[in-house]
Amino acid sequence: MSPEAAGSLAGQIVSELGPFMAHQRHKWAAQCQAYGLSMTHFQVLAVLDADGPTPMSHLADQLGVGDSNVTGIVGRLEERGVVQRVHDATDRRMVRAQLTPAGVDMLKRVEDTRLGHMRQLVEALTRDEQRTVLAALQTLSAAHERVHAAHDHDHPAVSRTEELLKA
Repeated sequence: MSPEAAGSLAGQIVSELGPFMAHQRHKWAAQCQAYGLSMTHFQVLAVLDADGPTPMSHLADQLGVGDSNVTGIVGRLEERGVVQRVHDATDRRMVRAQLTPAGVDMLKRVEDTRLGHMRQLVEALTRDEQRTVLAALQTLSAAHERVHAAHDHDHPAVSRTEELLKA
């Protein structure tokens, strides 16, 4: 298959995913709103869920905001009881944000609702269609792993920094 044909096919796949992804984003935003979360607040919770206790400066970088802005964002989440700030045991100057049990529970409820919507969609498929989609998603997941492994290999300093920040 020529690169042009492959690119065209890839473009068609991405185009087909577009409306589905837009609908999912809309549903996700509605879920966040139902829980009183802005998308920025949800992003903070998602980063902390994925990375664990995270230095405030790293969180600011992840959000693309300044340190003073992330302080306010985390402060509002602290007031809601879903995030807390903790000082590093070895370096008291280092402040990390982390999820509280209430934050973990809130993320679980949002995710359970989202997964419920996804389950409805998948259950609307025939058994053969489900098998086809499963095989395609397994292939897509394998490609995802290859792309990210290549990225980590090409940028070892980035992956090492991420490892250090997670420690």
